[in-house]
Amino acid sequence: MNPFTDFQIQFFERIKLKPRIIESLDDISDVMVSCSKVFSFENLDIICNTQEPLTKKVLIKQVITNKQGGLCYKANTLLYYFLLEFGFYIHQTRATCENQESHTRWNISHGHMINILNFENKFYVIDVAFGCNLSLRPVPVTDNGNEIIQSCVGLYRTLKKENIVAEKYHYTHILEHRKPDTYLNESAKIWVIGYAFDPLLICKNDHDNCDENTETITHQTQIQQLVIDDPNKDFCVKPLATKLINNNNNNNNNGGGDGDSSDESIATLTLNSFTLTNCKTGEKMKTNFDNNKLFEQFNQHLISIFNLPPLKTVPLVFLIQPIIQPK
Repeated sequence: MNPFTDFQIQFFERIKLKPRIIESLDDISDVMVSCSKVFSFENLDIICNTQEPLTKKVLIKQVITNKQGGLCYKANTLLYYFLLEFGFYIHQTRATCENQESHTRWNISHGHMINILNFENKFYVIDVAFGCNLSLRPVPVTDNGNEIIQSCVGLYRTLKKENIVAEKYHYTHILEHRKPDTYLNESAKIWVIGYAFDPLLICKNDHDNCDENTETITHQTQIQQLVIDDPNKDFCVKPLATKLINNNNNNNNNGGGDGDSSDESIATLTLNSFTLTNCKTGEKMKTNFDNNKLFEQFNQHLISIFNLPPLKTVPLVFLIQPIIQPK
């Protein structure tokens, strides 16, 4: 008798991991590593104005069947359902990210979706879609930040804080991160806030009761709309795709592993450039695109590096000229 559901089999196949029983934190870590090497963090449906109301069925169609990527509310939600079907005590909650460039303001309030795992009476943050900041392991929820998780990408911890307010939302904890000691940029080794959250806040998922004939709006659809309406335009104007890749073979992912290899890099694709950032040292290899071939070169990288389907129509942002390339 097959011990896996159809969705679990589809999920395993999508992340290129051989089906097996997932029952420990190490098992979940293997899944997180595989997700991070397959699920691209990208906003292309919003850039192309092809977004749709998000139900469980739609998420499976987009990310599993059509092999797209997505922002946090897609990848983390599919991982939530995957682990839920293995019997884990897990729920989703919404968080607010600090702006990861300036660290001087909050991004979209209540606009980040994460998973909270209750394993052996202890809470853990499960997040495979925080941009290029990937813990690759469950991060323990602590009051004093004394349990640090390290991946090839960086170090992660959580702390309890009082009076964390992002607009009208109040939170109890923050997730912090910094780059590893081998990183060349000294300023990146300082702990910074990733996002604020409350591990006890439970977002009820109504996906199974939603279809095109209902008026129920899921949390995922709400966050998607917040991204679209964001006055700061953090993710709704400029195309972005990023994921963890192996330097030796960009298109190869055998799944699993502990994610601490020095051969890993973060691949980042923007409107006019492609960058590989070595996870161990922070060294960057950047390719600037030809202004006259932005769309063509963008699509080439979507296919060859990110294994994503190419954009079929040219978004308006590619037609705005001139674009000044950095020297």
